[in-house]
Amino acid sequence: MIELTPLPRKDPEGATFDVIEEESEPDANGDAPTEEDDSSDPLAPTSDTEADCEGSSGHEASEPLCQKCPKCSPTCVAISSGLVSMVLVCVVVIMAFHLGAVHYCIFGHTRIFRDTDDSNRGVFEDLSPNEYKSVRDYMFETSKIGLVPITKAFPNQSYIYLIDLHIPLKTSVLEHLDRGSVRLKRVAKVVVIRGNLESPRVEEYLVSPLPVPKSHRLARNPLYARYPVPYTSRPMDQVDYRFVYPIISQFTKEIYHILMDSYGLCYHNCTKGINCMLFRDTAPSGLESGDRITWFRAYRDVDGYFLHPLGLEIQIDHKSTDISDWMIERIMYNGHLIYTVSDFIERYNTGQIKKVSLLRPVGRPEDLYSSYHRRGTSEMPHPLRPPRLMEPDGNRFTITNQHVQYMHWDLDVRMRPSTGLQIFDVRFQGERLAYEISLQDAVVFSSGYGPAQMISNLYLASWMIGASSFELVRGVDCPDTASFLDLHHFVNSDEPMLYRKSVCVFEQDPGIPLRRHYEDDLRNGYRRYGGLVDYHLVVRHIATIQSSDYIFDYIFHLNGEIQLRVSLTGYVQATYDVPFESPYGNPLYFGVAGNVLQTLFHFKTDLDIRRVENRFAILEIKKETQRHPWYPGLNKTQFRLKKHSLLREMDLVVGDFPYPNYYLLFDENPTNQYGTHRSYRIINEGVTPFLLDDVNITNAANWVKYPVIVTKYDDTEDHSSSIYAQNDPWDPVVDFERFVNDNDTIVNEDLVIWAAVGIYHVPSTEDVPSTSTSSQSRSLRLVPYNFFTEDPSVSSPNTVQIIPDGEDIKVNMFGTSDDVSCAPQSLGPQTFYGYRADD
Repeated sequence: MIELTPLPRKDPEGATFDVIEEESEPDANGDAPTEEDDSSDPLAPTSDTEADCEGSSGHEASEPLCQKCPKCSPTCVAISSGLVSMVLVCVVVIMAFHLGAVHYCIFGHTRIFRDTDDSNRGVFEDLSPNEYKSVRDYMFETSKIGLVPITKAFPNQSYIYLIDLHIPLKTSVLEHLDRGSVRLKRVAKVVVIRGNLESPRVEEYLVSPLPVPKSHRLARNPLYARYPVPYTSRPMDQVDYRFVYPIISQFTKEIYHILMDSYGLCYHNCTKGINCMLFRDTAPSGLESGDRITWFRAYRDVDGYFLHPLGLEIQIDHKSTDISDWMIERIMYNGHLIYTVSDFIERYNTGQIKKVSLLRPVGRPEDLYSSYHRRGTSEMPHPLRPPRLMEPDGNRFTITNQHVQYMHWDLDVRMRPSTGLQIFDVRFQGERLAYEISLQDAVVFSSGYGPAQMISNLYLASWMIGASSFELVRGVDCPDTASFLDLHHFVNSDEPMLYRKSVCVFEQDPGIPLRRHYEDDLRNGYRRYGGLVDYHLVVRHIATIQSSDYIFDYIFHLNGEIQLRVSLTGYVQATYDVPFESPYGNPLYFGVAGNVLQTLFHFKTDLDIRRVENRFAILEIKKETQRHPWYPGLNKTQFRLKKHSLLREMDLVVGDFPYPNYYLLFDENPTNQYGTHRSYRIINEGVTPFLLDDVNITNAANWVKYPVIVTKYDDTEDHSSSIYAQNDPWDPVVDFERFVNDNDTIVNEDLVIWAAVGIYHVPSTEDVPSTSTSSQSRSLRLVPYNFFTEDPSVSSPNTVQIIPDGEDIKVNMFGTSDDVSCAPQSLGPQTFYGYRADD
């Protein structure tokens, strides 16, 4: 644990300051030296001749004062002492002025309170480290299924891969939240890899009650289309890697002369920072259900290695539970496909394959094209500090355990290790708007000619989006003013791991009004002005999976709008530019290509508008031409609205998603005071055509076909994907198509909105060293539509109203002070730690 010393800050009860005095080193005689005249000190004498009784400042306190005044008298001494006293008073006043003039802004209302009593944890709160350990220990001691620690496990043994919180049924949770009449027991889900069975498989157990488990049961999830879960569909874990990488190491030893000749690199006996290479896997592991054969690509081990593919790829078969059966099946070198190591060596030595010549890039390491090190001509000869967010009164939100309160908003957050943040029980002005808002999965479908690039199609939940959300850097990933949450995960480990600062919460000033109007008086003046800044709260985490970074923002606006935003950055998943690669992308460097890909995110929004029984409607904006009612003989062409409510799930099909339709979830009764239905509008700003809907690799992502779809809530349809999608997408464990094909009624039912937000990306040289978020962001918005009688942000005291008053103006800020007498605190990137550890 790193210990940080906070910067001084303004205390609302009064500022206090610690004065640190530097100790002087003694001279040769052991005495402290006297202070010399310092020209930087404004109180020091300007010359030796002025250092008499009248000008003595008391700096040379080690000398008797009268030694510099040979004609000393009692009067001289008295006057000198008086001057000294006056100067000291001035010094104290000046120091007090300077110290008092710079106050650090206070932290405000934020409280990140953790109840250490596990028996009092809320229904949505993540498992505590003690709960994780108690579940693990219980399973080892009581389950009797032959568990061994994952760090010592072989593929033919049973081990725990994941432990996570199991959320109770929605009806029970609502009964607990709204009436408090049901005390819900906390339950953990345990994913166990059963390699020791005659027919290996993956099993899931439910363990309860927490914090002291007393029972467990093997659970058959009704959501799953396949049972038992196939052993080959399990995520890649440390057991796989522990026995795969020795195969790679042995392979590189055998081809050592090829590696040195081609790249000047080696793997098994290299010098870090000089001549090392590394191998990284891609997915899925195979071409059909039941496969477990994985491609590993070689890279130069330098800063930003993803942009340094070497044109060497190997495919390893690791399907068997017996590691002696694991073997290299294919080798790709410079566009040549070889099936055995011995054949590769022979063909290389005899010149039957074209040799690669990729020696180390010329130049200093910091000038490497893939490096984040600053290079090029600076736009500022002398660096100036950038703008920073400032909160004069500190944070205006509170965090208690995992509950966040901001203005009229209340919500609970938790981090699911597979899919990331889940936002529960979202309320505005005390009224519940949503039971759950969460990401379900994300997919990256790539293209290319090389074998590893061609097969690369990622299902990110299988790579653990939540458990891949690492520490955030203050002042870069999140503002200095943010509050951070430390979380724990039990994934691919024997112990719960502490993830420091993996979620941040902050209020943002985006520099744009939420509302404003300037009213012209048509006489070179104005009648009035009114405006309000679009202040909003952001809950953020950033997942890093393979080469890419995914920024997930859950944003809560003052007008009752909820925005779900995803932003893409990180390195391009570059490929070696073999022949026939050019139709799929662009060269990024010599021998390096970046190919077209599509990234899609699937969100679940379980909105409850006033109650759980809601309806869904499409408000069509159509064109009409009619006879002009006010000008006989003329026609008028204009827009016309037509609203029709959907009756069943399949009434909203893929072809029904043209713009500019409005998609509305509403409460049928009662209406608002004007007779219109209280509704929320769903706006998908990331609608992208999906071109691979008839390709079997996308079977586990059937949700991509539906930019927006509504289904009846079903406890057995709580997730649209699973952690098993990556390695068996051809015959998926969870098939979203089943959610829609049952064609349930959606009239006055508990409804769930599912939305697929996507983006295409054709990498270019401007993606070097990494992709910019500025053009790689998309949002899903949940916007009130006749839900309120007026914009609820009118209650904000941050509203500004200006009206003319003769030659003066009257500015009404409704009690909010615009006086700022503090400086923003800056902790900055220096607080970064970067490591995860056992708790």
